[in-house]
Amino acid sequence: MEFRIARELFLSGVQKVQGIVEAKGAMPILSHLLLLAEKDRICIQATDLEIGSKAFYPANVNTPGAVALNARKLYDILRELPPDSEAHLLREENNWVTLKCGKAKFRLPGLAAEDFPSLPDYSEDSLMEFRCSELREMVRKTFFAVSPDETRQALNGLLLEKENGSACMVGTDGHRLSMITRSLKQTKHQGQEKLSFLLPKKVLSELLKLMEDDESIFGFTEKSNHLAFIQDQQVIVSRKIDGKFPNYRQVIPTDNPVQIRVSREDLQHALKRVALLADEKSKMVRFEIRPGALTLISDNTELGAAREEIAIEYDGEEMFVGLNARYILDVLNVIEDEKVTLNMKDQNHSCLITSDEDDRYRSIVMPMRL
Repeated sequence: MEFRIARELFLSGVQKVQGIVEAKGAMPILSHLLLLAEKDRICIQATDLEIGSKAFYPANVNTPGAVALNARKLYDILRELPPDSEAHLLREENNWVTLKCGKAKFRLPGLAAEDFPSLPDYSEDSLMEFRCSELREMVRKTFFAVSPDETRQALNGLLLEKENGSACMVGTDGHRLSMITRSLKQTKHQGQEKLSFLLPKKVLSELLKLMEDDESIFGFTEKSNHLAFIQDQQVIVSRKIDGKFPNYRQVIPTDNPVQIRVSREDLQHALKRVALLADEKSKMVRFEIRPGALTLISDNTELGAAREEIAIEYDGEEMFVGLNARYILDVLNVIEDEKVTLNMKDQNHSCLITSDEDDRYRSIVMPMRL
């Protein structure tokens, strides 16, 4: 096995799989990636047995072949090689590999390619197709609401639904919820019945690393117990999550007559400042809503107190509510619009955050006891 490849391209491919390989585990080969050289390209594969990826990169292949190399060591070496250089890789006897670049030379122990776990079979027949920019937006605007609790498996990922030519992505941890709906590209399954899938958190974070070309198309497929996202020369495949996602539609408030329009940036910066002295665990900030003004208050017996007032568009009765500042900031951080609306009913009901410019993105934050 012998090939030459641009160092930047090689580094990019190896970097993308670092989050998949297991640095420490019961199977040493899972800390490795698989390199396959064929014709005029190489393939880089990685797996942790739950999630796997493979991608193809153009290369000058002298001798086809395959070998498994330690992913972290290879990445560290490539990162230190000079830019705009060419890497020359040669597999020798007993799976030892020589890597040359300019006057630098490294010898690395490899493992037999035959011992590397194969990726699960996946379908190439797309159930949904997304433009890269839209898929990235959908993940980014819901991913923060995924539950960190590994025991709540159904909440440990995002729900992806397809219905009537649109895709809806939803994340919740039981205390907050974010959902976004976008129109799908036309596929031959367009008229199919409603489809629903649970996407694991890890596959989503790895998927974000693959999204470079905004106009490229990602196809979403399923086969038996596996899901896959396919984009041209790369694919990421994962096991499905077992479990039932909660009925999120029943928690979306439909009767929130109190509507506070506010500058997103003003609220974002003021909330960041006031939250500095909020309780470390609850991050609760008191929202005091009056005609024309919103006062944010944090009061902590150990840390001190903070208070800030900002202008709002509101002319109703005064209302007080306690909200988790971090949850609100997570939403404000992913909205690009100039103004947001806080839709409320009273201090005992959830706060629905919307924006005038995108009525297909909504976030809900549950209130806290004052």
